[in-house]
Amino acid sequence: MTADDRLSGPPAPEGRPRISLRPAWPGDAVLLQSWRKEASVKRFQPLAAASVAQLRAELSSHTPRDLYRSVGDKFQWLVLVDGEPAGWITLVVTNWDHGLAEVGYALSTAYQRRGVMPEAITLLLADLFLNTRLERIEARCTVDNDASQRVLERVGFAREGRLRKYFVLGGRRVDNYLYAVLREDFAPRPE
Repeated sequence: MTADDRLSGPPAPEGRPRISLRPAWPGDAVLLQSWRKEASVKRFQPLAAASVAQLRAELSSHTPRDLYRSVGDKFQWLVLVDGEPAGWITLVVTNWDHGLAEVGYALSTAYQRRGVMPEAITLLLADLFLNTRLERIEARCTVDNDASQRVLERVGFAREGRLRKYFVLGGRRVDNYLYAVLREDFAPRPE
């Protein structure tokens, strides 16, 4: 597989949408900015205001090839549902020497609560653990975000602790749960 390939699993069963991922490119900045403004997306995430130019610059800073060469620190993919953009996944590599990274994700309002994100994250984890040096992938979510907790647990993340007053959301400090999945723990699960 090359860094530019779309990540996708087996064909979807009849009646279910096909989920795939593709690298986010600078031209996706307008789409990402519009999603970041949606109330359902901002509800559990402290997303700072970002102009299209800032998002474009961020998306330009690393290419997908960098990830597979163990270079760079932030990578993004668009989640596609039957080929249509539905949301995004961000991977921040915190330490290449130790194989540590953190994943974050969001779906646009129209695609939430449809079972999309577990499959999308599973596709990404399978690729990361097969094609990179990453050994541990973490995720954090607010303690009130039950949907995100279900997504993480469904794909094999283990809750490792509670991070008290981790970030500011809606003007107040909120606790987060810390989740992680290790290369040795992960095995893509058939649906």
